Amino acid sequence: TGKTARILVEIAQTNGELGFLSSEDHPQYGLTKKEVAKSRNRELGELFQSGFGIHHAGMLRSDRNLTEQMFSSGLIKVLVCTATLAWGINLPAHTVVIKGTQLYDPKAGGWRELGMLDVMQIFGRAGRPQFDKSGEGIIITTHDKLAYYLRLLTHQLPIESQFISSLKDNLNAEVVLGTVTNLKEASIWLGYTYLFVRMPSNPLAYGMTWKEVAMDPSLTTKRKALLIDAARALDKAKMLRFDEKSGNLYATSLGRVASHFYIQYRSVETYNEMLKCHMNDSELINLVAQSSEFENIMVREEEQHELENL
Repeated sequence: TGKTARILVEIAQTNGELGFLSSEDHPQYGLTKKEVAKSRNRELGELFQSGFGIHHAGMLRSDRNLTEQMFSSGLIKVLVCTATLAWGINLPAHTVVIKGTQLYDPKAGGWRELGMLDVMQIFGRAGRPQFDKSGEGIIITTHDKLAYYLRLLTHQLPIESQFISSLKDNLNAEVVLGTVTNLKEASIWLGYTYLFVRMPSNPLAYGMTWKEVAMDPSLTTKRKALLIDAARALDKAKMLRFDEKSGNLYATSLGRVASHFYIQYRSVETYNEMLKCHMNDSELINLVAQSSEFENIMVREEEQHELENL
């Protein structure tokens, strides 16, 4: 993110266009300059003088808030950020540029193309009606993917539910809260989800056939099968107790801890498998590092040297 911003500053400087991005005539420029000077992030100050800003998860919360305020008030004209900014923060712009469409997917163990819903969400920041009369969305991708994105942009894609992948964690949370105590209640609860809305509309995406939907429109059998599988897995991981005869679900101490501290089922499974009575510091760090919560954390280029020293 920082590297991209520095290169853009160099290009603007070479072309003699840096003056267009200056905000020195802004009434809040002097006050904001003092605020930026207080930040320990040197890069933030250097880029601010050129009318540029950066925003990513590696920055301090105070620095990110300051960057957001500067961009929304027009003190910085160009903001180089990660895709997460478009999802979580309402920060409108006139032009949005997506630089590259490949994202690293830790689950797949490689790179994948940016989904159309992500593209539309990011482009949604450009030209907001209450802020601007028009907006521009620019996507920079490889030539072989150009036709793919043009085709997707002209068709509306249905949003499918991803709830099955996190059903175990959500079921455990409901059991811990006491809102679900047996399979019957769990089935009613599942009926309130978006998964239940989408399954009859596109059953093939959820491992069902059209015939199954026709025979069981309320999806009672499918809901019960999904919940029994989830309950059995949670019972095996000792996160809850599942009485198959009565269908009752009972919370356990491990399940409560997992729910209260947002520990995923897959992490608990790993702990059950690897945790021993006597472990040294190295083994404990290795155990924690195996947690599924860390799978999206990538090693940054600037961290390589420090990691090698460690």
